Amino acid sequence: MSNAKYKSHEKFIIASTAKKTVRFIEKNTMNFPKNFFVLRDKIITSCYNILESIYRANILQDINDKKEVVVQIQILNFYLEEALRKGLLTNKKFISYGKHLTELDLMIRSWIINEKNKQLV
Repeated sequence: MSNAKYKSHEKFIIASTAKKTVRFIEKNTMNFPKNFFVLRDKIITSCYNILESIYRANILQDINDKKEVVVQIQILNFYLEEALRKGLLTNKKFISYGKHLTELDLMIRSWIINEKNKQLV
């Protein structure tokens, strides 16, 4: 792509982190009991929505798309809390997922701040 705003070498670090997080969470939630398939599907769908939104934010360069990723991370965290509350996740797994999501959240928030600072210059 010749679009100067499209910086794959910078933003795909975030996408790469998101992919690892998606794969990690998906692998470990596939064994939820069948009566919790809706929660499992919401968790997995949220993971993929986060990844999709990261790509969208990178290509479209809209600050609102970046903010949407932060919202989606919070929603995913809620679903994971529910899985923990229902005994579908161990506390250890929940903390591990939280670390991955926190890292991703910090990367997105830094991206937002960086873009705001660029607009001020």
